[in-house]
Amino acid sequence: MPTYLLAINCGSSSIKAKLYEVPADKAEPLADVASLNVSNINAKGEKVKIKVVWAEGVDGKDVDEEGEDGDKVEHLHLIPLLLDQLSPVVKNEDIKYVTHRIVHGGTHKKGIMVTKDHTEDLTDMDKLSDFAPLHNHHAVLAVRSCLDALPDHKSLLLFDTLFHQTIPVETYTYALPPSPIDQPMPLRKYGFHGLSYASIVDSLAKHLNKEPSAINVVVAHLGSGASACCIRNGKSIDTSMGLTPLEGLIGGTRCGTIDPTAIFHHTPDAAADSGMEGMKVTNAEMIMNKKSGLQALAGTTNFGTITERMGDSDEARLAYNVFLDRLLGYVSQYLCKLLATTKDIDGIVFSGGIGEKSQQLRADVLEHFAWMGVTVKAGGDGVVEEIANGKLRGWVVKTDEEGWCARLARDDFDI
Repeated sequence: MPTYLLAINCGSSSIKAKLYEVPADKAEPLADVASLNVSNINAKGEKVKIKVVWAEGVDGKDVDEEGEDGDKVEHLHLIPLLLDQLSPVVKNEDIKYVTHRIVHGGTHKKGIMVTKDHTEDLTDMDKLSDFAPLHNHHAVLAVRSCLDALPDHKSLLLFDTLFHQTIPVETYTYALPPSPIDQPMPLRKYGFHGLSYASIVDSLAKHLNKEPSAINVVVAHLGSGASACCIRNGKSIDTSMGLTPLEGLIGGTRCGTIDPTAIFHHTPDAAADSGMEGMKVTNAEMIMNKKSGLQALAGTTNFGTITERMGDSDEARLAYNVFLDRLLGYVSQYLCKLLATTKDIDGIVFSGGIGEKSQQLRADVLEHFAWMGVTVKAGGDGVVEEIANGKLRGWVVKTDEEGWCARLARDDFDI
């Protein structure tokens, strides 16, 4: 019987997954079987969309349908639904390996393997949910859901924070006195979207016929969660997100970097428990993580809708301009960091749902660097597409977090 690997990626507003067949010969690549996607989770006013696309040559029925209201659906209940979508072609007992993208790994320097009989590390992962309330807890629930549905498999937890272990101490240090209470990990910048950045470096290096260690680039991963990263010699030296994904750029429902005291003026009972089921989240964290960002400014998290409404909506225009302003701040800062140490810069990369789809946003960013001889041009639909040339090049690179997780798993699982 064939053996399969399922790569699951629980984001703040989506679940993405890819199913691969594991070849008997370790020298052979994993074979694509199916791609699964659930979007608009927690999105008020939007319907959850479920999509399953089977690979060419696989006898499966594609699915493209709408479900319940986005703000009424939990990540946990969607994992069994995705497995049910696979069941006409793939039996649960044949899925022997599962990878999970976990946002916060704290100080872990490598992934963690768990099985039905060894789940103690999941408790530690849940403790870190305080630092990634939109992600870690949901991801841990997804792991437990898989362990229940697929009792004979091994799960590998892979962390977004791993890629940013190379950030220098002067960059990740916060100017705070020692905490008066015990912390599960040091309070410092950790950075996120690391699996995406690693995938992007690999894809761009192949396109440019370079080693990953020769890539110098500024990457903007723009989606419901948005961040930027400064990459020198293929390694992260700075990134916009910090101790939690809240620092840095604004997101679909995140406020991004603000004056730390602003929330206490905004919300008198900021430290009170918000009542979120399954974990302790303060009112301040709930507001800044789930009720701010594009949703607060424009009434929607859909960036395409915001762009379409800019002509006749002051709220949409403001939301777009705030997003653009913050993005330009980080991109400019990171370009200066690279220019201070190397002249061999590969350019600016746009990725993520917004980065890949919003041609207007990309053009507005790149036009600010016209003084560097940037000329914006049309791109195609490949994994890597050049969209600007001159002294500074611009790229759209499609990230593949699930594929990167599967690639890492082959080494960890020895498959």
